[in-house]
Amino acid sequence: MARPSTRPGPSAATPPAIALLVASLVLGGGGTPSPSAELALQLVSAGLIGWWLIALDRAGQHLPRPALAVCLVMLALPAIQLIPLPPVLWHNLPGRQAELDALQLIGAADSWRPWSVAPDRTFTSLLAMLPPLAMLLMAAGLGRRDRTRLLAAAGLTALASLVVGAAQIRGDALRFYGDVSGALTGFQANRNTQADVLLVGLLATVTWLRIWNEGRRRPLPALAMPPLTAVVAGLFAVGIFTTGSRSGIALLAIALPACAIIAWPRGAGKAATIGAIGAVMALTLAGGAVMLSSNRTVTGVLSRFTGTTEFRPELWRDTRFAITESFPFGTGIGTFVPVMIAAERLEVVDATMPNRAHNEYLEFTLETGLFGVFAVMGLIGFFAFSAVREWRKDEPMAHAQLLCAGAALCLVALHSLVDYPFRSMSMACLVCTIAALLLPSPERSRAG
Repeated sequence: MARPSTRPGPSAATPPAIALLVASLVLGGGGTPSPSAELALQLVSAGLIGWWLIALDRAGQHLPRPALAVCLVMLALPAIQLIPLPPVLWHNLPGRQAELDALQLIGAADSWRPWSVAPDRTFTSLLAMLPPLAMLLMAAGLGRRDRTRLLAAAGLTALASLVVGAAQIRGDALRFYGDVSGALTGFQANRNTQADVLLVGLLATVTWLRIWNEGRRRPLPALAMPPLTAVVAGLFAVGIFTTGSRSGIALLAIALPACAIIAWPRGAGKAATIGAIGAVMALTLAGGAVMLSSNRTVTGVLSRFTGTTEFRPELWRDTRFAITESFPFGTGIGTFVPVMIAAERLEVVDATMPNRAHNEYLEFTLETGLFGVFAVMGLIGFFAFSAVREWRKDEPMAHAQLLCAGAALCLVALHSLVDYPFRSMSMACLVCTIAALLLPSPERSRAG
């Protein structure tokens, strides 16, 4: 007679967390140009948050305090920027002279005005922060095994986006946001965000496979995991290449070795490590060779690496100028577009609108000033301290998740130098899920 499984089932708080993560990856990829999809996600999030709170109450659990503190810090930034200030204060904020001159023309210069130069945009940004921060709270309140289920959901949804992408490439179908670039974009509006989803999805899938194997009654042999990892990595790598995202393709040089390290079983020798790396690289190269049969797709991707025109340096130059004009207070979260329209140099003005700085660090500094920089530096230190404490605990499942989180966050941080992954609600929710892996699990807190 087969022995019954002793593996615990998911907690009552796990289904709403998985549902929110999947909904965010499917509905949250449109960005501000597609507000209807974001509104749908926010409405779905409200229902899922209610479900989750009811599940917590019935289980007698409390909100995870470390994650709650992070949420309060992040929400405080836009909330403070919306507080009306008396004229004597906002008149003296850097960069407000043009606004003051305009209000004087209509006799409203002495009205109370908030810190943000565009409070409606800041309020909208505050609302957009709620689903990702709810995702952080949900994931942080789960145990390690339930967090693994979240990684499985992230990986499977990323794989589903590859299926959608295959239809986009083959028949130019399922273009949810009207993209006509011919690239694989999945559920996202642009190629770069899709590449980020696939990069993080790759790491999540490999981590899930390792934990799944170690939790089996009869685990696969140590050298069986590298080929399995290679198959998964090769599939994701082909998808990332097909997005045509130059940064995403370059970041494979970090993601693939990270997968090999994550998949390295405990107790395996150096041969397993070399085998894992070799198998991953070999299968990835083989997948690239297969793709060469589609010359139109490959030529289109490779042509993006030979372009001579690049607008990002011009955006960065204008953004730095705007930062100096409003430093150290910033202009308000979500105000990049109106601020840049005023700061853009005439010699670079064209028919396109500068909707993003294509550098998260510059854009966040412009919008939050020195206060936001200090807040983020404090949060980075907090997560790093928590990760070190969790690593020192002898928990194989935690070690695998910490490796996944560290690699994923490094990839997103590097991509943020030339793009804006955090401005997508899909990526914001996914990053918050990954960041929660660095925080202590509730079962260890109760045990302590």
